[in-house]
Amino acid sequence: MLKHSARRWLAGLAVTGALVAASATPAYADDTFEVAAWDLLVAPDHVAYGYIAAYSPEVDLKKVTLDLDLSQVDDFATLDVATLGWDCDQTGANLHCVAEAGEYGIPSFDYYLNAKSDAKPGQKAELAVKAVGDGMTASRTVSVTVAEGVDLQSEPEDSFAAKPGATAGLVGTVVRNSGPETAHGAVLRLQSDYFSPYAGNFSNCENVEGLAAICTFDTDLVPGRSYRLSTSLPVKVDKEARTGSELYNYVDWWTKDDWALVANEYPVPPGAPGTGGKLSLVEESSARQSLVPQTDVEKWNSFTEVSITVLGDNTADLAAAGATATGRVGDKVKVSPGFTNLGPATVETWREQGPTLVVEVPKGTTAVEVSEECAPYAKDGDQPWDPFEHAGEPGAALYGCISFGDLKKGDTHSYDFMLKIDELSGETSGKVNTQIAGDPQVANNEAALVVKLGDPAPTTPATPTPGTSGEPGTGGGAGQGGGDGGSLPITGAATGLIAGIGALLVAAGIGGYVVARRRKTRFVA
Repeated sequence: MLKHSARRWLAGLAVTGALVAASATPAYADDTFEVAAWDLLVAPDHVAYGYIAAYSPEVDLKKVTLDLDLSQVDDFATLDVATLGWDCDQTGANLHCVAEAGEYGIPSFDYYLNAKSDAKPGQKAELAVKAVGDGMTASRTVSVTVAEGVDLQSEPEDSFAAKPGATAGLVGTVVRNSGPETAHGAVLRLQSDYFSPYAGNFSNCENVEGLAAICTFDTDLVPGRSYRLSTSLPVKVDKEARTGSELYNYVDWWTKDDWALVANEYPVPPGAPGTGGKLSLVEESSARQSLVPQTDVEKWNSFTEVSITVLGDNTADLAAAGATATGRVGDKVKVSPGFTNLGPATVETWREQGPTLVVEVPKGTTAVEVSEECAPYAKDGDQPWDPFEHAGEPGAALYGCISFGDLKKGDTHSYDFMLKIDELSGETSGKVNTQIAGDPQVANNEAALVVKLGDPAPTTPATPTPGTSGEPGTGGGAGQGGGDGGSLPITGAATGLIAGIGALLVAAGIGGYVVARRRKTRFVA
């Protein structure tokens, strides 16, 4: 089983994608050729990640050259190329790099800027970039500033439970300054599930509706101390949230200078500050204000994933549908097991951590053709279930199947399997089993998958009746299978930019779910 659902991960990143797309897209719509880059803050003896993307919204570029003038940054930092697809040569202070378009267009140019140990906070330099693409020229200057290094940390995970319609205080909103320097102020960002949006009215919190809540604090965070919010950050659980499901919210902490850098490059869409009181951090310090910018030297440990388990009685009853086929040894027979949502709640299948349906192949048969929504599955095996990498692989005895989109009351979904009958002296059967959190009716979660001896006949999947275990019926069709399983084509004109921004967001600390999984350290509040 997937320990953490890739579907949930993708859903979490969709919030970030929407935030950036809404703010970044209009900036280059009328340009023919442009260079996108990210200004940098870097602490002495630490590394900052940067990227450069040369792109054209109108042309599929075939070749791009970049020339970087390193003469100013050489005083306090070195640059390492950290990307594939670029050939680079350095002459003196000039770094000359060339890339040709691949399957996904021109790649972004990723690099690491390594600040020397004797770099002085407050030092600044300009990294001049010139790009030439298919005869077009563009330039950009990257501002590099040596900043004082601090280290804001938060717990990787937290959780609580709430009923549909309830307003609850979000847990997991604790931050610790684990660095050697006082952090002068902080920014908290909440990326909430759309079923548990921010519901506060604090004057220092800006609500970017549907995307994020951003709270700014002027408090000095003293090294070695932890800080809690003076009042819990409220979120409201939607009345349609399904009992047993989990809603995932992401809280991350930034230095004020790091956040200003992001907001300057990718302006946050206009949001509304609250009209109520001010949210504060419970511990304050009178430490001297810093005169130089500050950057978080360990951005990977500033994220908390907060899960809300939905209580109440807004349940969904997912009933398994078995199937029966008839054939002789050597025949290939088709079966289409599946399920029906008997309601009343909608099942948002991407929220589920494991498979929606588990299919046990009948003994004496081999699965030779398998639905692309199913992959080999072992409940207690050493190999994790991977419904994407191993989708549609034949030959397994047990399969875990996913589905896409929202399954409303009455919706059905089925999966096609072609079984080869290897040996059969009589009737043989396997099982199918539905698995969703909070299902109130376990009696109809299992149904039989039967193969009988006889002349082959058209196979019809069964339709379950409430409270039964997959009795014969007329069966369901494709249901919601096409929901969000497909993808839109991406052409070479925009792909390099998209890839660069994607890498940038993770490096800058926006992909909270991804980096939260990588952390190995924990703090003590």
